[in-house]
Amino acid sequence: MKLLDTVKELFTKTEVTEETFEYESIDSFLAKQEKKMQENAPGDDVVFKCDQIVEATYQMEELRVEYEMVTSYFTDIQTIEELPDAVRKEVLDIAKKIAFLENETTQFLHSDDRISDENFRMIQGMEKELSEVFLQLKDLEDMDMKIKRDMKHLEGEKNSQEYIQASIEEQQSKLRLFLIVFGTVSALLVLTLAVVGWLTKNTLLIPILLMLLVVLSMTALVVVNYRKLSYEFKMSEIRENRAINLLNKVKIKYINNTSTLEYLYGKYKIKSLRELEYLYEQYLIMVDEVRKYQRTTGDLREFSDALTKLLFSYGVKDPDIWAKQSLALIDAREMVEVKHSLNVRRQKLRELIAYNEDLRLSGLKDIKEMLKADPSLRNQVKRELELYHINLQ
Repeated sequence: MKLLDTVKELFTKTEVTEETFEYESIDSFLAKQEKKMQENAPGDDVVFKCDQIVEATYQMEELRVEYEMVTSYFTDIQTIEELPDAVRKEVLDIAKKIAFLENETTQFLHSDDRISDENFRMIQGMEKELSEVFLQLKDLEDMDMKIKRDMKHLEGEKNSQEYIQASIEEQQSKLRLFLIVFGTVSALLVLTLAVVGWLTKNTLLIPILLMLLVVLSMTALVVVNYRKLSYEFKMSEIRENRAINLLNKVKIKYINNTSTLEYLYGKYKIKSLRELEYLYEQYLIMVDEVRKYQRTTGDLREFSDALTKLLFSYGVKDPDIWAKQSLALIDAREMVEVKHSLNVRRQKLRELIAYNEDLRLSGLKDIKEMLKADPSLRNQVKRELELYHINLQ
């Protein structure tokens, strides 16, 4: 029966539907991941889902800290705008003095124009936390390169398996064609021998039997090769599906990593860590020049400290930044720009928090559905949840 089934298979073209090898979108992947992983390795999927939940939770914690900081800036702006008139006037006077000294310093520095005033103030405002920012950007950029490399490798593996399958189908097609042609020629030859034997009254049984033996031998050889190719085709399908599965997992990490990286690039108005390092190098040179200049033009720090103490005494939680944004205290249009920038940052943070919350909830939902579909996973799920400190409720 196996031989007959294989012969039948020879004349039935193997079709691979596009859906089997579809390179799914992230949304589609999240919806179908549970079903696919149950078919392959449910235990592995438990670990993957736990990783997904923990990573999403960690990202949300980091993002919420940032969100609270941005919200705190809005609260400070409201506090400043609601200061008593007398205090507002005092703040305005000090801010004008700071702006004047900064303008004097800027004009001096323009003789050797290294970086813009905006970049100078940005680096100045984040100088204390700059080492942490450098480390964070480096980790994210290194991860970005690694993920892209993994995606390129997996995409190459996927394409390679598709090429192998196409090659196998071509070989199988040639085997089918060969068998058809050989069978037809052999049948005609046997028929010819039979007719000649009947017409000449000679017995040609032996040549006919030999011909039939050759036909059977060739058929058996073709069947063996066809079965071997079919096995190779199925193994290639498995390898391709595994590559696609891994590729979709990596895509989740890529989106999260890239979103965080783009947020930080937008926050610091840069395109890469190297650009920020360059700005800092130029900033240090300019600061040294500023210090030399300030020996003869006055002490900007004195007014900055005075403004900081005054704002802090009236409830501003982070008064230091306003000494570096004195123009926003003087010009309402500058304050509008500050608010807009904070709004953009806060909206982006909301989107990132919502995205990670969806990942966390989908991970919990998938684990519950896995337990419902396969109760035998209960002990393993319990171990993994305890290991990752995850509460399934």
